[in-house]
Amino acid sequence: DDDHLRTELAVLEGFTGFISYIKMFSLIGSLVLLIACINFMNLSTARSEKRAKEVGIRKAIGSLRTSLIFQFLTESILITLFAFIVSLLIVQLTLPAFNDLIKVSLSIPWENAYFWMSMMGYVLITGLMR
Repeated sequence: DDDHLRTELAVLEGFTGFISYIKMFSLIGSLVLLIACINFMNLSTARSEKRAKEVGIRKAIGSLRTSLIFQFLTESILITLFAFIVSLLIVQLTLPAFNDLIKVSLSIPWENAYFWMSMMGYVLITGLMR
């Protein structure tokens, strides 16, 4: 809650609380994610040259443009979903050590529907941007 991050006593003493750290790490995390997405798109573009032969053969045997688009988008979303699952496993494995390090009890909200809807939204958006 906000009282923990911004208390009147902390403001009077000139200490802004931990909200400045949260804002800073959120900005850094957003920049890292943006750089990762740009890198991922660059790698996909470089890989597209190798896929051009496959696309040519598939079009020669009668594949429709929409089926090719659907295939590539589905592939991209599945790869992103796989990366999300791997990242959840890594977070779950490293979370106890991180909690010990920062002396706080963080956890993944496994039963929270909003968490899963927002994460699947991120997977879908990232997969479509790829």
